[in-house]
Amino acid sequence: MDRINGAGTTDIGGGRRGFRDENLGAGVEGTEVTALWANMIQEEIMKVCTEAGLAPSEADWTQLYQAINILLDALFADVQAAFPYATTPEAIAGVLLNKIINPKTLADVLAVKLAAGPLDAAVATYLNVYPTILTADNKAVITPSAGQVVVTPFKWIWRQFKTVDLSDLNLAARTFATTASKTYHLRLSYNVVTGVQTLSLKDLSSAGYNPSALAEGNVAFDGGYDDMLIARVTTDAGNVPTVKALKNASRLTAIAQRTTSVTNANPAIGWVYDPITVDWSRQPAINLDTTNSNISSEADNLQGIIATTRTRYGFNYLISGTSPSYYITCPYLIGISA
Repeated sequence: MDRINGAGTTDIGGGRRGFRDENLGAGVEGTEVTALWANMIQEEIMKVCTEAGLAPSEADWTQLYQAINILLDALFADVQAAFPYATTPEAIAGVLLNKIINPKTLADVLAVKLAAGPLDAAVATYLNVYPTILTADNKAVITPSAGQVVVTPFKWIWRQFKTVDLSDLNLAARTFATTASKTYHLRLSYNVVTGVQTLSLKDLSSAGYNPSALAEGNVAFDGGYDDMLIARVTTDAGNVPTVKALKNASRLTAIAQRTTSVTNANPAIGWVYDPITVDWSRQPAINLDTTNSNISSEADNLQGIIATTRTRYGFNYLISGTSPSYYITCPYLIGISA
C-alpha cells in the first residue's frame, strides 16, 4: 500500500503526501482520487477480512473490526496452547514449566504463602532475618506468680515475611508451671513448613535442652531466625519466679558513652570497668567510635580497650590510660549491635 499519488496532492508533514480541499474561488483544485489508491484501500481491508474467514457483505459495516478480533483470538489461542495458564494448585506446587500465571492465580498463591509461610524449608534461607516482637520495647510481657509464669499475647514478625499473633495460642499454651530453684529459658519457635508457632519453657538443667551443661549465658542459647529466646526465668527456693524479658528485633542497636574520665586510686585493683546492660535475645557486637586517652598530664598513654563478661545481658567496658600508680578509664563512644 502507498499514499495517494494523484494530481493535486499536498505535503501533510514530514514529506507525507495527502489530500487537499478544493477551493474554486482561489483556483485550487482538490486532490485527484485515483482508481489505484481506492483499489489499494479496498484490497488492504478485504485481505484482513478474508484472512479472518469472513465473506464480503455490503450490509455489514463492522467486518474489519470483527476480522481484527478473530485474528487476535487466534493468535492468543496459539500462545495459550504453547504456554497455557497454570491452575492455582499447579502454581502453589510450583508446576510452572511453560505455563503462565494470571493475576488472579498469583493473588491466590500469595494468599496461601502468606497464610502458611514457605512450603519448602529451603525458601526460608533467603529470608535470614531475626524475628521482631511488635511491642513498644520489643519485649514480651510475662506475668510471674507462685509456681508459674503466663505470657501475654503479642504480635511478632517472622523473618520479615509474615506477621504472627500469639493470641492464636490459648491460655493453657501460654501458661507454664515452674519448680523451685531452677533457671529456665522461655522460647517461641516457628515451624517453617507448617506455619505453627510454639511456646516452651526450657529447663537449663535438662539434658534434653542442655546436653553439654553450658552456662546460661552461652551464645548457643541465643535467639535464632525461627526460635526466639524471649525471657530468662529463675525461681527461688519458694518457687517464686523472677523474669528477665529480652528484646527481640530484626536489628538490635544501641550506643554507650562516657564523657568524663574516672580513675582508680588503688593500684592493686588496676581496672575501672563500666557495666553496660542491654538485655537482648542475642549477644551483642561492640565497636569503638571515639575515645580520648590524653585527659591529663599523668595519663597520656592508651593502655587498653577491653570488653569482658560479654553476654546477651550486657558486658563490662573499659578504655584505659596509664599513670605512674593507677589506671584511668577515658571518655569514649561505642556502638552496640546484634
